[in-house]
Amino acid sequence: MTLIENSSSVENSEKKTSIEVINLSAWYGNKTVFDNLNFKLESGTFTALCGKNGAGKSTLLSLLDGIVPDGMKYSGEILVNGKNVFKLKRSEIARQISYLVQSEMPVWNLTVKDFIETGLYASERMNSSCCDKAVLDACKTLGIEGFLSKNIFNISGGEFQKCRLARCLVQKNSIFLFDEPAENLDLPFQLKFLKQIKDTQKENTVLFSIHDINTAALFADQFILFSENNVITGTSETIFDAAVLEKAYSAEARIYSHPEFAKPQVCFLIAK
Repeated sequence: MTLIENSSSVENSEKKTSIEVINLSAWYGNKTVFDNLNFKLESGTFTALCGKNGAGKSTLLSLLDGIVPDGMKYSGEILVNGKNVFKLKRSEIARQISYLVQSEMPVWNLTVKDFIETGLYASERMNSSCCDKAVLDACKTLGIEGFLSKNIFNISGGEFQKCRLARCLVQKNSIFLFDEPAENLDLPFQLKFLKQIKDTQKENTVLFSIHDINTAALFADQFILFSENNVITGTSETIFDAAVLEKAYSAEARIYSHPEFAKPQVCFLIAK
């Protein structure tokens, strides 16, 4: 596999801020999820969201899509293309952001094709004459064009995950928020998928949460790493520091270089 370099695909002069998080805090009662987050995501960046279980990754992705989890309180602002996401209509958000939630079970008795087309409902693009082509293009990217007529209940968990990803891609939005997109996928396809998304979304903004920080390092332009109720942002050179990762994961860390791709990697030892 040939990796693309960890540099933004859009020239600096053409970059624009897609998402800006300003003094964002979130909490349940007396429990703080995260406190005073500040960062920007620019067009053409492929960003990995990492950190321990329960650090707040899924909560952050939900808020970026304008969804406040039940019982949660928040303060601060999230600007999507310069506008406060919490003041936008769902249809306005759906025309800008494609959001893959962490887990989902099929509910309706649909074919794979019909399921993927539901991604176009919220953004009000179902009347487009390019609908069938958009579905086919998304399916080809993920290698599932061969079973568009299958029932959604008659496919495997990994195949269903690919259908969910295709439902996001078919929207052709400028911002993609993926909560553990590699979940339920075989390891070789995880790598293939991340490379395909980076290759095909060069002008767009992609933020994806992932448990395997070593896999993320092979593809990500930059990282958002949760550490003690806040985040550290930077490139792999900034994040792959033993002290930084030990603080974030509460485990002893050893940094080394990937033997094939010369990207930084980490080996965690016994938890402290």
